Amino acid sequence: MASLCALSSGCGSEPLYDEPRTKDREEPLEPYRALARHWSPRIYQDTDDSFPLGDYITNFNFDGDYNGRNNWENLANKSSVNAYVYYAVSETLTHYFIHYSLFHPRDWHEWLSAEMHENDLEGVSLAVEKTGGYGTLIAMVTMAHDEFYQYAASPDVHPGHESIDGSVRLMAGSHPAIFVEAKGHGIHGCDARCDNAPGGDGIVYAENERAEAPQRADGNFTQSYGYALIAMDASGQRDENQGLWHRRYDICDTCTFGAWGKLRGDDYGINRANAPWAWDDPDDGQVFAGSLLCDPAQLFHAYFEGVAFDSDYSDEYVSHGYASHWFQVSSVLSHANLDAYDGRSDLYVRVAAPGSPAGSDDLFNAAIWQQAEAEPGVWYSLAHGGATSTPGHGLNAAAGSRFFCREGGGETRFEVYDKDTDPDDLMGARALSDSADFTSGLTLEFAQLRFAFGVR
Repeated sequence: MASLCALSSGCGSEPLYDEPRTKDREEPLEPYRALARHWSPRIYQDTDDSFPLGDYITNFNFDGDYNGRNNWENLANKSSVNAYVYYAVSETLTHYFIHYSLFHPRDWHEWLSAEMHENDLEGVSLAVEKTGGYGTLIAMVTMAHDEFYQYAASPDVHPGHESIDGSVRLMAGSHPAIFVEAKGHGIHGCDARCDNAPGGDGIVYAENERAEAPQRADGNFTQSYGYALIAMDASGQRDENQGLWHRRYDICDTCTFGAWGKLRGDDYGINRANAPWAWDDPDDGQVFAGSLLCDPAQLFHAYFEGVAFDSDYSDEYVSHGYASHWFQVSSVLSHANLDAYDGRSDLYVRVAAPGSPAGSDDLFNAAIWQQAEAEPGVWYSLAHGGATSTPGHGLNAAAGSRFFCREGGGETRFEVYDKDTDPDDLMGARALSDSADFTSGLTLEFAQLRFAFGVR
């Protein structure tokens, strides 16, 4: 069972603050800002000379409002826009996970309308090992057009469930360099395109707490401009800029969002841009929709292996403000031999939360853990190595632990199956919409399940 600190967002080890925290003064407005600034990416933004304004990063409210439907039109009224990047930080016992989202008012093309839509949000996430001070960067994941790309920042980092696409290039010792495509704005780790901009023109953005507006886009990355950070959960108190997570329930026809996790937009399609809690790489197996923001510890643990991701790696959060629900399934027991072919049931557990804005509703299933030929009356742990027919790759002792993001209450289903010919045999299920503790065991029809579930 996860500790109480893992289920809340303000206890556990001390996060890295701008200034030391004392008992006689309030906490800083954004406690992880110094950490986010230290590791802020150096952005090599490719620009297209036919419409460079369409490739400048900015904030969602660049036009003075949070109405997603008018961003395409209002960009045309600007000669330039101030540069901003959204950030979010989660912390476990052993690591910081720092996410950065880059917003463009348009995903555009000169003539291909199928490639265009209003609003565009892509991102990059970092795993930083807590080695003292600002820590040590070990891995990076970028997002480009619904595909995630993996990069190692240490020779001790190796491919896990996903291949590694390259190495992290650090600028000035602590700023990972990323390449952002023109028009579609997909993000990749820097490669030769950062040395020579495609088409010969592009600009560089570097964080310096000042939101600067580019004046020129010509030159082979010879023009440099500063960007400012906005916390994803910012209320606007710092600089009147609100974070997208703060506005996640601002859903209506003229609001920030048109549906849960989908930015409102009506040019060249309806609500086509997703927020980080709705991003999903469709072929990454054990990782489900929204995990890059909502459960980064699990995502990085599944994607990478090596010394930095060995038994000392912890999935237990001490600060995590970007999840709406959590669960931990510890063990399962069979009461019956339902397999018509070889007797004993081949157990697996499925956890599903309908309403996922992208990909599958599944949060846990047979792709992660299953137990062939389960002996009735025996408890089987969902720990790494606990299954006889699944490698358990990328899982630690808390294999059945997940944090996730869904709108409102809704129901989360906990199901036990015997894996069989299609369809699999359902051995029992329970749907929950409120927090519950069944760590001592819940009896289902033909099985028992030990688990806990929380709504935050």
